[in-house]
Amino acid sequence: MRSAPAPRASKTRRSRTKKIALFNHKGGVGKTTLTINLAAALSDAGKTVLIVDADPQCNLTSFFLDEAQLEALLGDSNDEESGQTLWSAVKPVVEGRGGIAPIQRVGPLVDREMYLLPGDVLLSEYEEALPQAWSDSFVRRTRGYDVCTALAQVVDATATEVGADVCLYDVGPNVGALNRAVLLDCDFFITPVAADLFSLRALSTVGRSVAKWITDWNTVLDLASEADRARLYRGRPAFLGYITSAYKVFVGRGAASPHVEWENKIAPRVRARVVRDLAPLGKDVVPPRGANKIGGVKHFHSLAASAQKHGVPIGDLRRLVNRGHNERVDEAAEEFAILAKEIIRRTRL
Repeated sequence: MRSAPAPRASKTRRSRTKKIALFNHKGGVGKTTLTINLAAALSDAGKTVLIVDADPQCNLTSFFLDEAQLEALLGDSNDEESGQTLWSAVKPVVEGRGGIAPIQRVGPLVDREMYLLPGDVLLSEYEEALPQAWSDSFVRRTRGYDVCTALAQVVDATATEVGADVCLYDVGPNVGALNRAVLLDCDFFITPVAADLFSLRALSTVGRSVAKWITDWNTVLDLASEADRARLYRGRPAFLGYITSAYKVFVGRGAASPHVEWENKIAPRVRARVVRDLAPLGKDVVPPRGANKIGGVKHFHSLAASAQKHGVPIGDLRRLVNRGHNERVDEAAEEFAILAKEIIRRTRL
């Protein structure tokens, strides 16, 4: 793989908001749960947080909105006058009828400086337009640049409006064109990893895909004029590290201690399949030696479901569940606070 030196910062679009995606090719590793609880912990640490639901499944949006609100939001999303989802915002660009449309963020959420840009099942239509836009960007076509960066423009506008310190993207479990657009807009990405075979195998795709995206986008930047480059994303998401998640644990037959067994396999697999693929691109896209693990969270069993039922982070469940669960609620809050503190340290928020 050829090296992709970093483009000069002065010639690419930069945002004061630190953007982070939770990204793994494998589903069921707790990305949405992690996003929600990390957002709350970061807000509790004094940061203003913007959450972006860039997964067409809309799990993050449905967490915070009740069924009636969600139905009204998604039902109007294709309407040019009343649409208020991410698809509503990027639709004019995708259809070649103008720039991004203004939409209202949801929030503040759960009594914190947390805000949401709602997702939409119709983001799949944006994803369908991205491959052609990607190709157009290599031949310096303005429309290609506009479509590729449309979602980033929406996020930047809202982040500026709310004064966000950090933006957390929730994305689907794939290496498709939409996730490519999201990752290239990010400063960092975190990989949640469950202690199971399938999650581990998916790591092979994570490092290889991100490395290729960075390399290819660097070619786009090299070809672009200086004026165009100023509005394009920098395209160098750094691997901040991985978080072990036990929300989904595959036991398998004959495994005496499956969680510990798989935990011991995660660190070397991350080094071999993520860090090693990214390292040739430069030290700025990989963690310092020995710093690949950000932390971990335990399996909180029914608490995750209770949090979803009430639309609050796990740490807010004290008055909403049986008092016998309070110790585990506090433990969860502490674990996410520790993760947030480490993310703040690594990103220099």
